[in-house]
Amino acid sequence: MAYRALLVIVLGFYSSLSLAERPTVGLALGGGGAKGGAHLGVMQLLEEYQIPVDYVAGTSMGAYFGGMMALGLSSEEIARRTYQLDWNSGFVDDVGRGESALRNKQQADTYTIELPFGVSSEGVRLPKGAVQGQTMAGVLRKAVGNLDALTSFDQLAIPYRAIATDIEYMQEVVLDHGELSRAMHASMSVPGALRPIEWEGKLLSDGGVVNNLPIGVLKEMGADIVIAVDIGAQLKPKSELDSAVAVVDQLSIFLTRSGTQRQIAMLGGHDLLIVPDISDIGTSEFAAMPLAQQRGIEAAREPLAELAKLFEGFDYEGHQQQIAARRRQLNEQELIYISKIAIDNQSSYSDAVLLERLGLEEGEYHSIAELEEQVKELYALRRFERVDYQVTQQDGENVLQLQATEKSWGPGFFALHFSIQENFEDRTDGNMGLAFTLTQLNPLGAEWRNELEVGTHKRVFTEFYTPLDNALRYSWALGFEYNDVERRVFGIDDELEYLNTRFKTYNVFSELAYHYRPWQAWSLGAAWESGEITALGFNLKSDYELYGPYLRFDYDTLDSISFPTQGKMLSVEWRYNTEDVPGFSPNRVPTLDGEWQLPFSYLQNTLTWYGEFGGSDSDFLVPTNAQDLGGFLRLSGYRKDQLSGRYKAMSGLMYYYRWREFGSGITTPFYLGGSLERGGVWNELSDLSWGTSQFAASIFAGLETNLLGPIILSYGHNEEESSLYLFIGNDF
Repeated sequence: MAYRALLVIVLGFYSSLSLAERPTVGLALGGGGAKGGAHLGVMQLLEEYQIPVDYVAGTSMGAYFGGMMALGLSSEEIARRTYQLDWNSGFVDDVGRGESALRNKQQADTYTIELPFGVSSEGVRLPKGAVQGQTMAGVLRKAVGNLDALTSFDQLAIPYRAIATDIEYMQEVVLDHGELSRAMHASMSVPGALRPIEWEGKLLSDGGVVNNLPIGVLKEMGADIVIAVDIGAQLKPKSELDSAVAVVDQLSIFLTRSGTQRQIAMLGGHDLLIVPDISDIGTSEFAAMPLAQQRGIEAAREPLAELAKLFEGFDYEGHQQQIAARRRQLNEQELIYISKIAIDNQSSYSDAVLLERLGLEEGEYHSIAELEEQVKELYALRRFERVDYQVTQQDGENVLQLQATEKSWGPGFFALHFSIQENFEDRTDGNMGLAFTLTQLNPLGAEWRNELEVGTHKRVFTEFYTPLDNALRYSWALGFEYNDVERRVFGIDDELEYLNTRFKTYNVFSELAYHYRPWQAWSLGAAWESGEITALGFNLKSDYELYGPYLRFDYDTLDSISFPTQGKMLSVEWRYNTEDVPGFSPNRVPTLDGEWQLPFSYLQNTLTWYGEFGGSDSDFLVPTNAQDLGGFLRLSGYRKDQLSGRYKAMSGLMYYYRWREFGSGITTPFYLGGSLERGGVWNELSDLSWGTSQFAASIFAGLETNLLGPIILSYGHNEEESSLYLFIGNDF
C-alpha cells in the first residue's frame, strides 16, 4: 500500500535521529457518537505497539475519548469507565421517576406529554435544545472524576485540545483550558439535540460543524506525525436519497465532510489516516461501542504495526512513567473539602432555598458522588434548565460554584394527557386532558396548576400550591375540582345487573403537608364536596354533601408507575366526613382507603406484590364513596368497576419479563407477563373473608412508551367471567 512506501521514507529519515530527538506524535479523533468506540481500538493498539502519543485533539465523541486519554488513563481504564456510563441517559434531562418529588410524580404519571414550549409575558417561547444537557454534564463529570479547572490543558498528562463551534459566528473554537468535562460537553453538544454551552461569552456547540477531524490543531501544537481516526458519516449514494429526511441528512453530512476533507488535505507523507468500517453502527447505538472498538482494531492494526518500526528501541516504559507522574499531579481526589459555596442564582427561587435543597455544608469533605447526587436532587424540582457546578481555588480555598438557571421558556408550561380503555364488548372509555402550570409565583417556588379533561370523564381542576419554608418540607395547597363522570354501579338489585349513574361533584379543599423526603408526605386537610347522583333511565336524582377532615400518607420511590422494577409505593388516606343527603339524617362516615406496590427484580424479571383496600360506613343506597373492583389487575376478567360495595380488599402478584427493547438511544421496552389476584367487595364489614373473595388471573403484553405511557393488551379470567383489554395511557 502507498502508506508503506511513505513510511519507509520516514523511517529512513528518522533513523539518523537520536532517541531524544524522536518524532512527536499527535492523535486526532473525529466525532461520530457511538462510533467513537473505534477510537478505543486504536488506543489499544498504540499501547500494544508501544507508540508514544505526545498530543491529542478531538471533536465531539473524539473530544471525550481524547480527554480521557489526556488524563493519562490506559485504554483498559478508558474502556471500563466508558462502558460503565449510561450514555442514553445523557440525552434525557429528567431525573428518574424514583428520584422525583412526590408532587411531580403524581402530575407526570397522568400528564405524560410535556409540550416542548412555554409561555411568558413575551409570548410563546422555545427551549434552546431538545435536551438541556443536565444529565450529560453529570455523565461526563463522572467519567473525568473530580478534576480542578486548569489554566491550560497542557497541564494534563498529555497536552489536549477540544474543538467546538461558536454558533453565533459559525467559527471554530479550540478549547485549551478550563474544566475538562465542560470542554468535552461543549464539543459534543449536537445542534438541536443538546443545548449549547456558554463558555467565556461564547455560545458553543458541536465542533463537527466546522472541524470534525482536528489535524491542523495537532500540527500547530508541534506534532511531527499525526494519526487521524475518521469515524464521520460518509455521503450516501443516490439509491439511498429516497426521502426528504435523507436529503437533509445528506446536506448535513456534506457540511461536515467538507471540513474533514480540508483537514485530511493537511496530512503529509509521514501521517496516517485510519478509517474504520463502522457504517452499520448508528451514532446513538451505544450498546454497539464494543463492536466499534473491534472495527477500530481491524482498521488500525496494519498501519500502526508499520509505524511502530519507527520507535524500535525507544524507552516506551519511561515515557509512560512520565505520563503517570503528570497524572498524579492532576489532583484527582476522592473527597473535596468545600470551604465555601457561591451561588449564581438565575432563577426565581431565593438563594436560601437553593442552599437548603442542595444540602451541602461548608467546611466539610464531600465526595464527587455526593455532589452529583445533591445537584440532581436540586434539579429534580423540574424548574431548572441547568444546574451546573465546579470547584475552583480562590485565595487558597476550595469554592463550590453553583449555577442554577431556570427554564428560559417559562414560567408557564403545558402538558397533555391521553388515554383509551377498551374491553371489546360494550364500552370504550377515552379521555384527553390539558394541563397548564404557572410557576415563579414566589421565592419559595409557588405555582398555580390547572387541568382540563374531556371525554368519558369530564374534569376541571385548579390549585394554588406553595412551600412554606426554605427547605421545602412544609407546603400548603388550596384547590377546586369539578368532576362529571358516567359510571356503572353494580350490585344494587338482584334483578338489575347494574345501574347507569352520572356523578357530578364540586370539591373545595385546603391542605397542609409535611415532606420528610421529597418522595413522601404527610398531608392534613379539610374538604367540602357537593354532589349530584342521577340514575340514568329512571329519572331519579339525589343531591348530597360531604365535608370533613382527612389525613393521608404517601410514599413513592417506584422507578415506573406501569412497570416498576425497583422502589416501593404506599398510600393510605383516612377521612371523617359528614354525609348529608336530603331525606336522611346527617351521618358521620369514616372512610379508609389504601394501595401499595412492591417490586422485586432479578435481571430482566420482575415480580410485584400489589393491592388495595377501602371501606366506608355510608348507609346511602348508592354510596357517595363507592368501593369498586374489576378490570385489568383489579380482579381481571370483570369489566372496569364491575364490582361495587361499601368495602373492598384485593391483593395480587404480577410477573413481567423485559423481553426486548425497540429503538436506539431512548428505547421502548416490551414486556410479557401475567398476574394472580384475589379479592372482593362487600356491603357489610362482617362479610369480608377469604372464602367470600374471588380468584382472578391475567396474561398481557405491553410497551412502556415515553410519550403516551403504557400500551397494554391483556386477557383476564376469573371464576365467573373473562375479558380482553386494551389500554393506552396510565388510566388502568
